[in-house]
Amino acid sequence: MRRKQSEKLTAIAAAALAVFTRDGFAAAQVADIAREAGLSVGTLYLYADGKQALFELALRVAALEPDPGRNVDLAALPLRARGMEATALVLDDVIGRRARWPVLKAAVRAGAPRDVDSEIAAIVGELFDLLSGAGAVIWLFDRCAWELPWMRDIYLDRMRAPYFGDLARYVRRRRKLGHFDSGKQAAAVSRAVVEMVAWMAMHHARDPGTVQFDAAAARRACVAIACGGLLGRTLRGSDDGARRRAPSRRGRDRRAAMSA
Repeated sequence: MRRKQSEKLTAIAAAALAVFTRDGFAAAQVADIAREAGLSVGTLYLYADGKQALFELALRVAALEPDPGRNVDLAALPLRARGMEATALVLDDVIGRRARWPVLKAAVRAGAPRDVDSEIAAIVGELFDLLSGAGAVIWLFDRCAWELPWMRDIYLDRMRAPYFGDLARYVRRRRKLGHFDSGKQAAAVSRAVVEMVAWMAMHHARDPGTVQFDAAAARRACVAIACGGLLGRTLRGSDDGARRRAPSRRGRDRRAAMSA
């Protein structure tokens, strides 16, 4: 009996996460979650007392534990909503513990690196691993945060803004030292790198129109592209690359003098 209850609660949690991630908080309905879990609405209410409790369960499975059925007091079912304020406190604590990027922070503080390629590889690899491990909660944030102000504030203030800020500071510091292409804006480069890594780490597997590849290949591709973009190494045939490869005036004058 307890095993079946545990399995049903885990299935309900997965269904709630899928529905809220797909439909958002406002549009999601208890009946949709019951259907996704393969249960009747009446049975679902034996496990959670309403939409808010199901949303809290979705956050729990996304951010804390993949199998909540093992760690919930089944004798206390149905789960009762704690409220948005309590949920915000829990989620803020979770994000505070998980949203960390020590490699990037160390690079921001450090002076000139011995090997800037290796430094970029470590930073991009750290971001790839962070995003690939937190895909479920980020997808839920992306869908629901704009409907729930407290969730939006946590998402922007605790995750996105701090990371973008640290990466932009890193780009500016390395650009001043002459490592990076000085013609590119730090904020634009930083956003481009993060969006590329986010798609490769999280979204490519959900895109049915793309050729699938493993995580190791995706990680290597992110590192290679980020190194090329940050260091100003352009692909052959691009307009920007053609301009960069064009000889300077001094070079043209030197060639003319040598051929005279």
